[in-house]
Formats: sequence, C-alpha cells, structure tokens
Amino acid sequence: MNDPNGLIRVGDEWHMFHQLNPAAPVMGNVHWGHAVSRDLVNWKTLPVALANTPAGQAFSGSAVYDRANTSRLFDGVTGGGMVAIYTRASDGRQTQDIAASRDGGRTFADYAGNPVIDIGSDQFRDPKVMWHQPTRRWIMTVVRAREHRVIFYGSADLRRWTELGEFSNAGLRGVDYECPDLVRVPVEGGGTRWVLFLSINPGGPQGGSAVQYFVGDFDGRRFAAEDRATRLMDFGKDFYAFQTFTDAGGAPIGIAWMSNWQYANDLPTGTWRGAMTLARRLSLRRRGVDWRLVQQPAGLDTSGWRTLIDGGRRAHTALPRGDALDLRFTFDLDHRTVVQFGNGAGEFVEIGCDPRPAIGSLWINRGGAKGFSHPFFTDKFSCALSPGAKTLPLRLVLDRCSLEVFGDDGTMCASLLHFFGTPPDRLEVAVISPGGMIPSLSLRSFSGTPGL
Repeated sequence: MNDPNGLIRVGDEWHMFHQLNPAAPVMGNVHWGHAVSRDLVNWKTLPVALANTPAGQAFSGSAVYDRANTSRLFDGVTGGGMVAIYTRASDGRQTQDIAASRDGGRTFADYAGNPVIDIGSDQFRDPKVMWHQPTRRWIMTVVRAREHRVIFYGSADLRRWTELGEFSNAGLRGVDYECPDLVRVPVEGGGTRWVLFLSINPGGPQGGSAVQYFVGDFDGRRFAAEDRATRLMDFGKDFYAFQTFTDAGGAPIGIAWMSNWQYANDLPTGTWRGAMTLARRLSLRRRGVDWRLVQQPAGLDTSGWRTLIDGGRRAHTALPRGDALDLRFTFDLDHRTVVQFGNGAGEFVEIGCDPRPAIGSLWINRGGAKGFSHPFFTDKFSCALSPGAKTLPLRLVLDRCSLEVFGDDGTMCASLLHFFGTPPDRLEVAVISPGGMIPSLSLRSFSGTPGL
C-alpha cells in the first residue's frame, strides 16, 4: 500500500482509501484499498473500492459527500452519496475520473461519462476536491506533475470542470509534483490561513520523497502564497503523499504514507509492505515573520500515563511489552541529552538534543538498528532548535517498525521506519554535558487492531 486517498469522515466513521496492489507487496497493479475507523487508531479493512481495469490503474485522488446531489448521480437517494475523484492511469494517458457510491463508500460505480477531465497528458494526476462555500462550487486541486504546475478547476456538478488558475514552480520541485491538498488551517490565537500541501518525488532534501507546504490565501480561483520559502512538514525520511480528511469537523486532520520511494519496494516486512502515519491534527503558529505548521497525534487516548524515569544523570529501564509505546519527555536545552531504545544485542535507535551554538539541533539516529541494509536507507536526521528556547517538549510514538517524533509541541516532526534484528526491550536516557539532570519521562503502552 502507498498513498492515502479519498480521506473522508461520514457520520462517526472515518474512511481511508489508499493505493493498493492486492496481488503482491510491490508497487504496481494499482487499486484503491479501503479501511474504516471510529477512532483513527483501530482500523477495519474492507474490500477493494476501485479496481485496476483495462482503462488503466486507479491512481491517487480524493472523495467528497455530495449531500445536495449536485452531480445528479444520486437521484432517488435521500441525502446524496459519496463521490470518488481519482486519476485513471494508462501507459500513455492520465485522466481524471469519478465514481459514485450509494452505500456509504462500500461499493462504487464509475460514471458513464468518464473521463471528466482529459488534457492528453501522461503526467496529470492526484485530484483533491473540496466544496468552496464563497463561490458555491467544487474546487479541484490537481498537478501537471512534471511541469511543476498545480492547477485549480471549478465545477458546479463534479462532472463538468473549468480551469481557473494555477500555482507553479515554487519551493522544491524535484522531478514530479504529486498529491496536492489545499485546506484552511486555524491559526493559534485566532483566524485561519489557506495551506497548500505538495509532495515531491524524487528530489527531497533527505533523498527521495518529501512533503512541503505553503501558507497563503485562496480566492476561489488562485492560491497566492505569502512567500515561496520551502517549509517541510517532516524532517524524517518516511513521510509522503500527505492528505487531509474531508468533513473532519474542526481543525484539519490528515495522514501520510510512512515510507520513501527510494526503498519502499525492498523493506524487510515479508508478505506486506506499506503503512500510514498516525493521524495528525493541524494548526498554524506564527513565529516572528515565519509560519510553523503544528502537528499533534489525533485519536490517541490521553490517559494511562505513568512516570518511568525521574531525575539522575543516567537512567535505564525495561520497556513494557505492547504493540506501541507513547512517551513524553522534556529536553533541558542547557545540556546535551540522549534517549535510546535498544536491546541486548547492541542494537539501538536514539533521539538526542545538542544545544551547542554551532549545532543547535534535535537529532535522530536509526543506524544502530541492524535489521535492514540499503544504500538509500539514510540513518541520521536533524532539525534546528529555535534560538533562545530553554526547553524542548518531546513526544515519541514507537511501534514495531516505526517512530514518530513530535517536538516543540508539534512544530518539529519526524517520521522514520526502523528495523531491529531483535526487538528493543530497554530504554536509556543520559545527560552528556556536566551538571544536568534528567527531567521526568512518562510512558504508556497501547495496542491498536491491525487492519491494513
């Protein structure tokens, strides 16, 4: 599995469609897989939603709920239905198609008039559609990938589309623009801004895949970025194709694919490959003249915390058994500190903070885990600390082969895969520079129901 598609909330049910090869654990033969959840943690797998057909593969896209039946695809159905908008990809052409579901997303029927947009291109994909209330029409954000152009289309009925404007050649271009998403995000302290999320591959600064974002305004035709600075969502290497849920209610919530195209087909996970990040709730924080995206885990219970380590210069403890661990810790930025997950075989993954002026970084090293070797499986990553900060709150979610880091209350995020030869069973915290003491570290374990 790879890109999340068609993220949408309907009632108390969260739908996550996604790119899927149902026949083999490698890219190709692309269908839309489907899973549903009531809490964003426990997922139930449902049958394939959109299939690979003689017309082409079912590439990435989005879903909306057409309650007013603007599409006329739900005549005779009270309350409308779900419409998937996706790219149908053949060897020589990529078109935008739609499909309708009258049973809450369980099954879809392709629209007889497909494609709804065809510009004769083989690099035209990944439509994200939303309802834009000020202009009372549907807006599609889609990319002409290799031209590095984000195109906006408008429609009254999801079937007939008119090109409106574009946003192009901004930020990191890489080889392809992919998986755009335009969404209004609340600003801490009041107000909202439009944010355009844009994935690139290959060409990310860590190598391979990456997600960048731009803050600005959208007038129903064009997105105007406040500046063209490159801001990355995640400083790890395993975060791609980020998309937000339609009709989430409140602040936007989104999910990314947790992998990288440089090694996605080679991961040592056996009969399956591919997983998603935790769902993340979004806001914006103004910091001087800059913007910072704030990301916090969504759906994780906040109870059950217990103090694991409190005080001292060096401490270690056994890790409780469980599917995943959720840890909270605060770095004292007057001292260098390292948190390490390890085992008796000498393997480890570590997260550290080095506040020395020439370095000033939160860093991660996954190179001590020896369960996977690949020339592009980069081992070390870092993110600059904010000047003048005295402490750095940190939240870590460690699962069997994944680590998600939320630093500085969610403005410094990293998503990383890791592969131990033997599972980690101990945690060690050490203050390296003289005079420092370990602040308390809190932990809880939790278990989700595997569904994907």
